[in-house]
Amino acid sequence: MCQNLQKTSWLQLNETHLNGHVPIAISLRSFGKILFRQAKYDEALIFHQQALEMFEKYYQFPHIDIAVSLMYIGNVFICQEMYDKALDFCQRAMSIYTRYYPNGHIYIASILNYIGYILNREEKHDKALEIYERALSIQKKYYPFGHVDIAHSLCGIGYTHYGQGKYDEALAFQEQGLKIQQRYYFPGHDEIICTLNNIGGIHNEQGKYDEALDFHRRALAFQEKYYPSYYANIAGTLNYMCDVLLNQRKYDEALCYCQRALTMQESYYPSGNASMASSLHNIGNILNVQGKYDEAIGLQQRALEIQEKCYPNGHVNIAVTLILISAIFHRQEKFNKAIEYCQKVLDIQEKYYPNGHVNIAMTYICIGTILNQQQKFDKAIEYHEKALELQEKFYPNGHVNIAITLFSLGTAFRQQAKFDKAMECYQKALEIQTKYYPSGSIIMTDTINCIGNILHVEEKFDTAMDYYRQALSIQENFYLNGHMEISHTFNFIGDTLYKQKKYDEALQYHQKALTIQERHYDAAYVDVANSLNSIGNVLYSQEKYDEAIDFYQRSLTIREKFHPFGYAGITILLGNIGDALYRQRKYDEALDFYQRALTVREKFDATNHIGTVDSLISISNVLRNQEKYNEAIEIQQQVLMIQEQNYPSDHMNIAYSFSNIANILTLQRTYDEALNFYQRALKIYEKCSPLNLVDIANGLINIADVLSKQGKYAEAIEFQQRALTIREEKYSYYHENIADSLNRIGHIRMYQKEYNLALECYQRALTILENCYSSDHVDIAECLGCIGMTLNVQGKYDEALNFCRRALTIYEQYYPFGHRKLATCLNDIGNILCNQEKYDEALDFYYRALIFYKKHSSNYLNTTTCLSNIAQALKYKRKYDEAIDFQKQVLTLLKSNSSSDQFRIANSLKDIGCTLFEQTKYDESLDYYQQALIIFEEIYPNDHIEITNCLFRIAANFNRKFQFDLAIEYLKKCLLIKEASVSPEDFSIATLFECLSQVQSTNGQYEVALIYEQKCFLMRLKVLSPDHENIGHSLSHMGEIYENLDKSTLALDYYQQAFAIYRKCLSSEHDVLCAMKLNIERLSEELGIELNLFD
Repeated sequence: MCQNLQKTSWLQLNETHLNGHVPIAISLRSFGKILFRQAKYDEALIFHQQALEMFEKYYQFPHIDIAVSLMYIGNVFICQEMYDKALDFCQRAMSIYTRYYPNGHIYIASILNYIGYILNREEKHDKALEIYERALSIQKKYYPFGHVDIAHSLCGIGYTHYGQGKYDEALAFQEQGLKIQQRYYFPGHDEIICTLNNIGGIHNEQGKYDEALDFHRRALAFQEKYYPSYYANIAGTLNYMCDVLLNQRKYDEALCYCQRALTMQESYYPSGNASMASSLHNIGNILNVQGKYDEAIGLQQRALEIQEKCYPNGHVNIAVTLILISAIFHRQEKFNKAIEYCQKVLDIQEKYYPNGHVNIAMTYICIGTILNQQQKFDKAIEYHEKALELQEKFYPNGHVNIAITLFSLGTAFRQQAKFDKAMECYQKALEIQTKYYPSGSIIMTDTINCIGNILHVEEKFDTAMDYYRQALSIQENFYLNGHMEISHTFNFIGDTLYKQKKYDEALQYHQKALTIQERHYDAAYVDVANSLNSIGNVLYSQEKYDEAIDFYQRSLTIREKFHPFGYAGITILLGNIGDALYRQRKYDEALDFYQRALTVREKFDATNHIGTVDSLISISNVLRNQEKYNEAIEIQQQVLMIQEQNYPSDHMNIAYSFSNIANILTLQRTYDEALNFYQRALKIYEKCSPLNLVDIANGLINIADVLSKQGKYAEAIEFQQRALTIREEKYSYYHENIADSLNRIGHIRMYQKEYNLALECYQRALTILENCYSSDHVDIAECLGCIGMTLNVQGKYDEALNFCRRALTIYEQYYPFGHRKLATCLNDIGNILCNQEKYDEALDFYYRALIFYKKHSSNYLNTTTCLSNIAQALKYKRKYDEAIDFQKQVLTLLKSNSSSDQFRIANSLKDIGCTLFEQTKYDESLDYYQQALIIFEEIYPNDHIEITNCLFRIAANFNRKFQFDLAIEYLKKCLLIKEASVSPEDFSIATLFECLSQVQSTNGQYEVALIYEQKCFLMRLKVLSPDHENIGHSLSHMGEIYENLDKSTLALDYYQQAFAIYRKCLSSEHDVLCAMKLNIERLSEELGIELNLFD
């Protein structure tokens, strides 16, 4: 561009009658040109302004010399990035040229190129393109056989396409310009150097970093060869190379280049210069990425001081430094400070761009991103949408930068769990990138991965994996092995495999990511910390809690050392360690970590109620499992209060609080209250989020679980069926959640003793799981186990054993070092063998399970179940003393590990009482049952089932001790509770009538015995079929009572009725039938009656 100005100057010199003024002015202008070439713009400006002043004084009218000086001054302002002033001077020059050359001239084309460049810098690309094309048209008219000046217009058009994000077109024009320049100029001409750097910049934007570096290196080689003392220009190229290396995350190399650039600039500009800000910016950016925040801020502050000195009246470039300072505070998670600096940036931009500018859009994006991390999602989206609106105004024909805004907006929607909107934004961004970048461009990988992330959240894991692998393929083709970006995709794949419960594969990918990140440790410690946390999560899910804690601790140490302001990450890790300890039932230690997390949140982020709520919920969960239910509910009520202060009364988070409170009430067995809270939660789910089917289904399942615990199985099934219907609408037929619902319905059918229906549910679930997973998946093993245990209760022991052994094979492959589920399967097989009366084999399986349980103290409840099963097997073998020894171990374990769980302790006392009863040690048995009764009556006064059970067993002991009055007393207590608690048709009442009848009869109270037996008989008639065996028993018992009352005729009549029923329901050789036949023959003989029993 300067070449045309020089030609114009010489032309006018030849035409002008020289006197003293003009030669001096020309000399001043020459000094200005030299200083300009040396990038000493302030000094150059002084000389050019002096020259202009002399020309204007001499000519007194618009002269070409004046136009030339105006152009030189305009060019200085361009380099100082004072574009308004530059445009003003160029337009003044243009007005003079058009006066002299009304029909156009090559010099007008030169000025048009300058104006085009200014418009480009102001992001007015469409106008710039129009100007450049006018210039090119003039040049082609005046240079029909080609000329180097055409290269200026071609490069200008290329620069415009670059600004529009049309990189392929930009590259084509720049390359055309370079070919012309290489034909006319010597290799090291500064125009060629400039074009080489421009081409390098385009390749950098396209993500073709190696090619970009190649062009910048060629430019640098020419500069160092031909202009070794022009440090300022060399520094510019060094900074371009730094930009590329930064994008490649080669921070050490990048730092080397920008430090070289700064050293040159400091030497070249001892008093400082605005261009030094670029080097300081780059060094500061690298230190920011490396977590050296104080040093980074120091350098950016130094850049700010230089700019404020060089631009005493302010300058829009100061905004660049402020935004970089904001970025440092952002990484430190000092969000309020970051926002404060962004606001300063906006103030400057709005001052310099009163009509708006696309750079303002980028500031909006920065603010939106910060607000997003503050979880101020609505405000974040507002800023992203303002940015998008501004960009669409400035880029009516589209632009690649719009993809950046859509990407940021998508991230904000994703954080709000508005996944459909997020996906729409990401897909639009990808469409734009596909339009502007070549196929397989590295630039697209972030967007591709984010689409994968949305699919991951939507549990479309296979499709998500397709996107991640697409991104990985691009990265592996583009980067050398071990690039940081590849490590991020490895982690995404690992996270997806983790969700698919493919833990070993997930672990491999996270470890591959960690290996890469540890090579870049200084710059990637946050990534290292994240990968360590992910590995910890996988190990946690594999129930390898000690190993998980080790990885969490390593991650925490890194964060506390290198990222102490990153409290969000620190609180997550404290919570994760707490979770692992919680699963190990190390509740006091877990509580300590949860409270530490809460303290950090209250200290550094007191206004973040979401984080506070998370910590409080974790603390409540510990208290709940410590059976400190009242304290746990108190914490949950505190959570509810926070939610009600921050959300409307029908917000989803309030529903979640209701559910959490209900969970605790369920454990307290206050089922009606629990049900009330679950129902309130469900109403909110259905009102506020009718499309969020997951929460509605979970709400229905919670209600069903409580109803099941209340024994209201029909109602429970109804709610589970509703949940199943929702899941079938949401998911494809072969989905694990549908299998989960079927399994839950199967469990209730088991409680109902509807074994065939239960089996049908389990088998449907198995079919689904076999289509979801490989045949050796752990969830398939669980389903096989359920089928096995159903067949077990149906007495189909061989089939049951087959299913459980198939489950065992999977567990042994999946958990080679043992696992709770493996031990439970061994226990189940033991139960089946017990039912087959293969007690020794059963004991072998129980002992194998017990070995695992005893290794893991957190599994003490499973240990107690296993010990109880061993005791039962020993009882079958009539080894009562050994059985009691195991039962007492159960009692000791419960008292030492869960002293507040009185329910289990009471049941353990009952079990011991039962064994002692079978040993005919009635006094000792009575003692244990009475201890159990005291607990139930004090702690669980509403638990009629357990209380009546104890009363009944106590009565049985008194009966065996011939203390019939006491036996009757306890049976009557039992009957009173039953009649008040269950339906009048409940069959357990009939059983109590029968028992009372028998004890009264044994006690000689035949009339009373008859009343109870008649009540029993009437209840049985209502419920049972007329020829049921139990109706025969009632008739038989009444016959015995009448015989004891010496009413032989009546007795015979009842015996005959009983015999008629037994003949229908029992085999001809059955003992009961034979005994009844003898009774009838005996009485008929005594009464002298001849009877034919088979008439």
